[in-house]
Amino acid sequence: MASAAEPLHASTLWTSYSLKREKADVAGLPPKRRRVGTTLANIDNALSGGLDYGQISCISSPPEARASDLVLAILASHLLSDPDATATVIDSTLAFDIRRLYGILVRRVQTQGHDVAGVMKALDRLKIMKVFDFTGMTEAVSEVRDELEDGRRRPQARTDAAPSVQLSPKGTISDSEGEEEETLEIETPPQASARLATEHELTRARSTMLVINSISQLTIPLLKSNHSQAQSLLTSTLHSIGHLTIAHDLCTLLINGTQLWGASNQAKEDSPSIFSTCTLRPALGQNLGHLFDLHLLVHEVPRTAESARTVYGGGAVPIGGRRVELGNVVEVLQDRYGGRVGRWSGFTSASDGRLLTCM
Repeated sequence: MASAAEPLHASTLWTSYSLKREKADVAGLPPKRRRVGTTLANIDNALSGGLDYGQISCISSPPEARASDLVLAILASHLLSDPDATATVIDSTLAFDIRRLYGILVRRVQTQGHDVAGVMKALDRLKIMKVFDFTGMTEAVSEVRDELEDGRRRPQARTDAAPSVQLSPKGTISDSEGEEEETLEIETPPQASARLATEHELTRARSTMLVINSISQLTIPLLKSNHSQAQSLLTSTLHSIGHLTIAHDLCTLLINGTQLWGASNQAKEDSPSIFSTCTLRPALGQNLGHLFDLHLLVHEVPRTAESARTVYGGGAVPIGGRRVELGNVVEVLQDRYGGRVGRWSGFTSASDGRLLTCM
């Protein structure tokens, strides 16, 4: 059985919170929440810019709905958003398509008129951790936490190691040599400003993204063996990931599977989707929804009336044996803060991974 999630120090949460408050007080304005999108306008508009940093987002989708291309588009946007942006993918499916991501990055860079050599630099900032069970996933998350904590402590250690200036007590008259040394040690205003700017640059947090694919694949075997214990363990782990996300302002994305509940009237009434024909449910159920800040459902829908009659059994087979035309829909099932529930957008995926508008 997998071990419990590691505890998180309250001081870590408080440090992150106090730094954000200080920045907001200095600016005189509430901090603007950062979001990362897909670069496909209709999806980004539906999501008001994309996924939030400092929050946990979840995408529930069946394999055929091309949610993987949506994830790659978001990951590419994140890596190209900042020269220091880093990302970690914890992959249990062993199917992460690095070649597809490389192609997406190349096209993005070429569109922006930049050197393609920058793509390899972006890939250098991406770490892929392959795991095989829930225990491996928790260990990978702990490793990510340790790296982030080390990155936060390192600049602080460099700042603390700076030599302090010894000032003479009041009323002390030093000799000429002492005065000369003291004059050399006192910082002028420009030097102090430069030092503060350097310290700020050292302590500036990197833009970081964490992707876990797939949370359902790692959890369902535990649920089958001991449901209550696995549910408690999953809740504890997601709480720990949530604390990590807030403390380091991560953009955390969990990939979840779906289950088909049939096409009965009761199933349609209980469906979380706004589409009456969609009877998919998130694989881990609705009782974990309170642990997600944003929950998206991606599924397929027919693009034409003829395709709809074929898919839903309301008409004859298309004339001439033409293929059924399907598109993908991403819809917001839950949004804790942004008020985006019920919004949706359609897309298709090209053979090279590009997202295209279809509706």
